[in-house]
Amino acid sequence: MLWKILSLFSAVCLGAACYFALSNQKDLDQERTRASSAKANLKAAQARKKEGDEGLIAKKTLLETSTKDLQSAKDETVKLAAEAVEKEAALTVLKGNLEQVSQQVASVQKEIDAAGDIEKLIAQIEKVKKEKLEAEGASANQTQRIASAKSEFENVVAQTAKLRDTEARGRKGVVDPEFTARISQYFPEWGFGILNKGNSGGVFANADLEVKRGKNVIAKLKVKNVEQNGAIAELIPGSLAEGEFIQTGDSVVAAATQNTDSKGNAAKKDGPTADAPAAAMPTAAPEAAAPTMGSDPFGAAPAPAAPAMGSDPFGAAPAPAAPVPAMGSDPFGAAPAPATPAAPSTADPFGAAPAAK
Repeated sequence: MLWKILSLFSAVCLGAACYFALSNQKDLDQERTRASSAKANLKAAQARKKEGDEGLIAKKTLLETSTKDLQSAKDETVKLAAEAVEKEAALTVLKGNLEQVSQQVASVQKEIDAAGDIEKLIAQIEKVKKEKLEAEGASANQTQRIASAKSEFENVVAQTAKLRDTEARGRKGVVDPEFTARISQYFPEWGFGILNKGNSGGVFANADLEVKRGKNVIAKLKVKNVEQNGAIAELIPGSLAEGEFIQTGDSVVAAATQNTDSKGNAAKKDGPTADAPAAAMPTAAPEAAAPTMGSDPFGAAPAPAAPAMGSDPFGAAPAPAAPVPAMGSDPFGAAPAPATPAAPSTADPFGAAPAAK
């Protein structure tokens, strides 16, 4: 009788042990499942953090590069302006030398009229003519160098203005009004999409964009992370049109109102907004006159305009140009000499600047 009681008790204990073993096994499986899910979530969060860090590094690198380029452009502009001033001074010296040579030619002509040793005077005239031709050639060469320096200066000024505009729009997060892009991929459950353009395509962080389908705006986006060839933009809450959804390939353009916060409210700006009257907007820069050579392109008042090429740099009105004998012709001419020697011409020896080919 005792062994039956012991057997029954053993069976009950064995059954209880099996029940607790199964219960513990289920709890263990659930804990393993939760641990696996937690690891996956942690890995995804680390991946997103890494992408964000990489985007921030790329943006900082681009800003540093733009700052260096702007500083280089400023240094190059100052250098070119100094070179232009130096070359203009050299040209003034050459003009003075040419005037001296012309006076020497007139003096020799007087000596010929007074006649002495004709052969010696002819040799002196030929020497002075040769010096005059060399001075004219040097002057023409210097003029070409100044024109080249002016062209380089204007190019540097244009590049500086472009870099300033890009840097200013990048700091404000305002894209070009003509900007267009496409949705490469959209994640509706997370409320953000990937654009097919990045820094190289004119995208800036915090820029406001609109998703258009046809002529209708179906949603508004806010750029959060920017890389070289791509960007991540979040959907502004409440901006998605009723019954619409964003698809891959949708067109993205600049928002009609730039610089809005995450809730879609327009931010206050110091300058004119997109909704301001056209008269309040600044005029287009390309049609403005280029700064004169030697002026400060970074804001200083421009110096008085330099005299036009070919005009007398000393302010006197040019006298009518005297006829010049053809090269190789008799310098004494066939006409009878006047009673008194003719005064040397005061006309500008450089003449008008040749037309560009």
